[in-house]
Amino acid sequence: MYTNIQNQHERGFTLIEMIGVLAVIGTLAALILPKVFAVVSDSRVSGLVSAVKTYETGVTKYYADLGTVLPLNATGAPAVEATGDSATALSLAARLTLSASDALVTGVGMWPKFRGPYLEKFDTNQTPGLGSKMYIPAEAAITYGTAATATNAGFALKGDTANSDLPTGSNVAYLKVEALSAEDFVALDSIIDKDVGTTTAEKELRGRAKYDTATTTALIYLASR
Repeated sequence: MYTNIQNQHERGFTLIEMIGVLAVIGTLAALILPKVFAVVSDSRVSGLVSAVKTYETGVTKYYADLGTVLPLNATGAPAVEATGDSATALSLAARLTLSASDALVTGVGMWPKFRGPYLEKFDTNQTPGLGSKMYIPAEAAITYGTAATATNAGFALKGDTANSDLPTGSNVAYLKVEALSAEDFVALDSIIDKDVGTTTAEKELRGRAKYDTATTTALIYLASR
């Protein structure tokens, strides 16, 4: 009797039992993995939203000191710099992280009003969770009332139409995020532009966040003057 029981324990699982175990594991994985991925995605979206708020605060403080959202050039004059690449010294992205004691901050033009750094860090090649690269372009806004497209410097902030609300002659600074999936943009937009737009097309063009499906690039409004 003892020998029979011992033999049953030593023989291990049968093929049918193994198939049953694998089926259960497969079912559990199918139920759990989507939720895990959703949690990870939500966490990354939240990280980007938090970063946007930080960048918005930095640009707003910069504007409060200098009265412009454009980066200052070597002579302390505001100058359009549309790449927004942190590797470009004259970009707003680079200027925002510049210390007021830096040798580049001279006494000419508007530099004496500079009280940086306005951002602790901004690296075009290191995005906060989502996207492959990010930039802070600073350029002239499109004419008031004209259509805000997924790629131009216009934002329909009110969200009632897709026409830009930014005053003619103003400059705008915005965050550009590349390689952002359509699903992640929808999640981002639901936080930044809650209740703006009813259709996907409207959500992609109206409000603070815009999206270009062709290039999977998002533009997110930070500040304008």
